[in-house]
Formats: sequence, structure tokens, C-alpha cells
Amino acid sequence: MNSQDFIQEISKGYMLKGKIFTLGKGKFQNEIEPKASVNIPLKTLNRHSLIAGATGTGRTKTLQIIFEKKS
Repeated sequence: MNSQDFIQEISKGYMLKGKIFTLGKGKFQNEIEPKASVNIPLKTLNRHSLIAGATGTGRTKTLQIIFEKKS
């Protein structure tokens, strides 16, 4: 897979209708790919969320980034 294939796959997987919230960008071969946006539908956001992972995987930092993001 090359970077163009990666961008195409990410774009296809996160092609959503309606208003979206961009969580960030995809990472390909240890590099951030600015054209590969990772989105979720805005209507799915509420106060009930789950961030799962082992100790030291960045759960707290992930939540901080999501909730401190400016639209």
C-alpha cells in the first residue's frame, strides 16, 4: 500500500453525511498524513463515551485533545 491508497481508504471509511467532528489525521508509515481525516458524525457525540486501552496508552491525553478541541 502506498500513501495515495492509504488516503483513499481512510477517506472512503470516514465519508459521512451531515455535520462531522474531525478527531485527527491518519498515520501512514509512522508519518501523519494531512489528507487522511478521521471523522465521526457530530450527532453521535454525547456525554457517554468509552476510551479503552492498557495503562500508558494515552487514554487521558486522547480525551483531553477531543474535549479541548476548538471548532
